Amino acid sequence: MNLNALRLFVAVVQDGSLSKTSEKLGVPIATISRQISELEKSLNIQLFDRFKSGVKPTMAGQRLYEQVYVSMDNLVNAEQVLFAEQGRLKGLLRISAPPDCTPVLAWIAAFQAQFPLIQVHCTMTDRVLDMTADGIDVAFRMGELHGDNFIAKKVLSVGAKWVAHPDLLAKFGTPQNLTELAALPVAGWARNGENTLKVMVGKQVHFVPYVFACNESSALEYMAIVGKAVCHLADYSANRLIAQHGLVEVLADVDFPRYDISMIYAAHRYPSSIVRAFVEFVGQQLEAV
Repeated sequence: MNLNALRLFVAVVQDGSLSKTSEKLGVPIATISRQISELEKSLNIQLFDRFKSGVKPTMAGQRLYEQVYVSMDNLVNAEQVLFAEQGRLKGLLRISAPPDCTPVLAWIAAFQAQFPLIQVHCTMTDRVLDMTADGIDVAFRMGELHGDNFIAKKVLSVGAKWVAHPDLLAKFGTPQNLTELAALPVAGWARNGENTLKVMVGKQVHFVPYVFACNESSALEYMAIVGKAVCHLADYSANRLIAQHGLVEVLADVDFPRYDISMIYAAHRYPSSIVRAFVEFVGQQLEAV
């Protein structure tokens, strides 16, 4: 099997487009197309469905990608992970983390200060990404996590706060409990199809109707800043909005639970040098606290 064709195949799956792969790798589209076609012929399977907007792997293509991408990624890292004169790693690290998760951003900054030749691409989103399909090396995710294909290590404990614009509180009053909160316009994180927010107080679950819900915290932050709703946000986001936009915390005395954030990476026996270095670095940062 042609390793160069496999490398191009993996890149096309991750980019979703031959033209994007061509631009990123500096390889002519015609060459990429020919290599993919030859790979399909050698395997006697169709690897991609072609659309005007790009390409998408077939079921067989997706299975092949899941089998080979880690090996190909390690081969690429074997080429890229070089030791400069000072013995520093070189290459690309792909990270996913919740939006505005400043502790993770601080780790990345400190890691790059120690390894200045490592590039980091960080996808900040509340959405749960497919680490294989989206080409993520290390992800930071909230909640309970279980699986045989990845390793999850708890790295953070995050609280949540309800915040509101002073103008909104002047109009509706400041809620003193969840019953009064439910009478105000409320916004928070929810999945599509859910018509209430699940709010934990101690070990009890409360269901609060919302006027706006989203799975992206940036949208919730906007609603809070413009005074459209009392919003439920992670404490690091809420603290920033309080400091920068004059928002006010409400229900500060209520015992809301904290949530764990875990660092996740593939459960391979031989992870890439860059992933191993970053995981070990975060562990050292936690031990130093």
